[in-house]
Amino acid sequence: MKRLRPEAARGDVPPVHERPVLHTVPHSSPDRPLPLRLADLAVAACTAQTVLVPKPDPLALHAAELLHAPFASMAEAAMGRPLDRRLREQLGRLGRAGEQRALTAGAGAPGKRGALWSVGLLVAGAAATNCRSDVAICEAAANLARLPDGGAPAASRSPGGRARQYYGVPGAVGQARSGFPNVLGVALPALRQSRAAGASEVTARMDALLALLSTVDDTTLLQRGGSQGLLSVQMDARDVLSSGGFGTPRGRRAFVRLDARTTRNGLTAGGSAALLSATLFLDFLFEGR
Repeated sequence: MKRLRPEAARGDVPPVHERPVLHTVPHSSPDRPLPLRLADLAVAACTAQTVLVPKPDPLALHAAELLHAPFASMAEAAMGRPLDRRLREQLGRLGRAGEQRALTAGAGAPGKRGALWSVGLLVAGAAATNCRSDVAICEAAANLARLPDGGAPAASRSPGGRARQYYGVPGAVGQARSGFPNVLGVALPALRQSRAAGASEVTARMDALLALLSTVDDTTLLQRGGSQGLLSVQMDARDVLSSGGFGTPRGRRAFVRLDARTTRNGLTAGGSAALLSATLFLDFLFEGR
């Protein structure tokens, strides 16, 4: 898939070539304060999602690095605080300031807007619950997402917001307000089942991404390809999974067809990519202990 295609997907069924950064679940030193540890793992998750492509955009990697400060600030703000509108609006200000900082640095911040929203809420939820469990974190994030943010731009000012309104889909906002059901109920199980079956880390993460692609009404896909573009990607992703997943020869051939279609039609799946970052953050937080 364009901008999400792993090195292993070049050609028909080539061997897998993995980068060292993808081999293991990252750790953050327990000696570091909790906000910094959460920011470490959040940036690691965004980076891991970005490097699933064969030649990651250096600007996208730099943008992920620049999110460390806003993620740490969000975590610090949420520690010991009630999950109220005041906190919600503070988190919104921190996220928008972080996005603007990345834009000023020329780091391609729009591509990380979804990660700032999804992962940022989970970082705050983790800090607020002292990392009690992935379910508790998602519940806290949902409580925050449902609160109004007076400083947020109108939905009609963002491409994702316009797609949500036009197509009547929940998008990233709906995912967060519902407690990230596709992360907890779809992507995390796919990631862990693939690992448990002996898959490489690249394959496990690709299977998690495919699980998201097959189930999420991705507003980026809707923007670029309309309802038909979204449906075609969902069906192709399901075909990969029903063929055994990314780690099997049949699944890899099906993935090549998916990648060819999305590349040919100029389709990208920014919403699913952001949810993969959210999935990896929760996975790193608990699997890395």
